Amino acid sequence: MSELREIAAGVRLLALRTPTLPPATATNTLVVGHRRLAVIEPATPYADEQAALDELLDALVGAGAEVAAILLTHHHQDHTGFATALRERTGAPIHAHALTAARLDFPVDVLLADGQEVALDDGFSLVAMHTPGHAPGHLVFCERRTGLAYAGDLVAGTGTILIDPEDDGDMIAYLASLERVAAAQPVALVPAHGPVLDDPQACLRRYRAHRLMREERVLAAIPAAWRAVSAVLADAYSDTPTALWPLAARSLEAHLRKLEVEGRVRRSGVEVLRL
Repeated sequence: MSELREIAAGVRLLALRTPTLPPATATNTLVVGHRRLAVIEPATPYADEQAALDELLDALVGAGAEVAAILLTHHHQDHTGFATALRERTGAPIHAHALTAARLDFPVDVLLADGQEVALDDGFSLVAMHTPGHAPGHLVFCERRTGLAYAGDLVAGTGTILIDPEDDGDMIAYLASLERVAAAQPVALVPAHGPVLDDPQACLRRYRAHRLMREERVLAAIPAAWRAVSAVLADAYSDTPTALWPLAARSLEAHLRKLEVEGRVRRSGVEVLRL
């Protein structure tokens, strides 16, 4: 059974195995509250892992609690795998952003706008913060009582975050989302993948610095004359194992679209030049 941890009073974490991108192997599910419970990211599609969450919820319900809300950060499969079955089992409504609901193959019961709160009990309240970039409808859930923020795929404790324009990823929006969460000053970040991040500001600065470093490498690889994007990839990601270049190509595309919007590069087919 997956290990259960109480990371703050009334906030329980289960890392449940999911079909996510390596090196991550699991997605963190949180159960928040005392009497009225919110389940954030019931993601696993695997029956044995679902049983671990069921056992925890059965114990809490048996002690007088109720599952009041199911919260999703975004639409990717490794974040939604148990959502509908858990709704059927508990009767709790699924909450998500409208742009997430539009990308799911099942209905969402409650559409969450930026700043909307899901009130629980004893001072527990989850505030939805719209943080697009990795996905258009991505939400970070900030818990008022503890100061914890469930970060979803904004950052990771294991691996990194892919910004994929083919899946509606947006580098400009992603960088803005990093800054917005930093301004909210959470006491810790709970990523969807990997351990709890106890120094949120350092983590968010590191993520932003890494993206801007990569952007500078991309710009350095683009001359003031037409050059093939494949050659830019080879130079800008020369520090990345070639086995990962297919993923790097998606990240490069995100950087190029940002630079094009900003008027710093021009593209024509599979070539690009620096302005």
